[in-house]
Amino acid sequence: MGKASSSKKVSRVARTGGGRTTRRGTGSWIFPGFMAVVVVLGVLGVWLSRDAAHHKAAADQPTVNDHWHAAYGFDICGNFLPDLPQPPNLIGLHTHGDGVIHIEPQDPILDTGKHATLGRYVSGYPGLKLTRTSFTVLNQTWTNGEPKCDNKPGYVVVKSNGKLVNGDPNNLRVPKNGWVTIAFVPKGTDVPAPPNWQDKVAKANGGTKGHNTPTTMPNGTPTSAPSAPTSTPSAAPPTTATPGPPTTLK
Repeated sequence: MGKASSSKKVSRVARTGGGRTTRRGTGSWIFPGFMAVVVVLGVLGVWLSRDAAHHKAAADQPTVNDHWHAAYGFDICGNFLPDLPQPPNLIGLHTHGDGVIHIEPQDPILDTGKHATLGRYVSGYPGLKLTRTSFTVLNQTWTNGEPKCDNKPGYVVVKSNGKLVNGDPNNLRVPKNGWVTIAFVPKGTDVPAPPNWQDKVAKANGGTKGHNTPTTMPNGTPTSAPSAPTSTPSAAPPTTATPGPPTTLK
């Protein structure tokens, strides 16, 4: 009886020990595997957050530190109007009478990112109005269907960088170094870019070494604080009649 009982105990111990060994071996892989998954998910999360931040930063341009330019013009029945003069007060999107929209955000909410639109520019120019079916400029209004193009009905067409603008043109984001044409033409008429638009943009870009803040003088005349003095020179240039060195103006 003693030997039989001992044999049964040994068998039970062997079976129990074997089972524990097997479970311990399986469980030893669970924790490292779990940690590996956590690490992979963490790395993926960091990468996705950085990528999202990068795209958000790009989408939020222009910022108050940017100064962009885009040419624009009004095409009336195939003829472009003269460039609009500089308005008396300047907001973040404005013109200096050069046929260029200066995208120079001042208000961090109204002028930046997706708010730097054609509508924002229009809102800052007195008397200028724009909808999908009409626009008003220089105290004249052009409305869809009116026979103002050699007795042919004209229609409002807005084109930017060669593409037609569908929907509300006020929502168009003014393109950096691009162009916008607001036209009233008969159906089927090709709408071109503003004349000399590249030269206008290049000239505007060449004149911006820093961020100029639009201001309004006490007499109502707008100006921009220049980044470098451009007025009266400090020295008179030498002339052919006087071989000596240039004299300094006091």
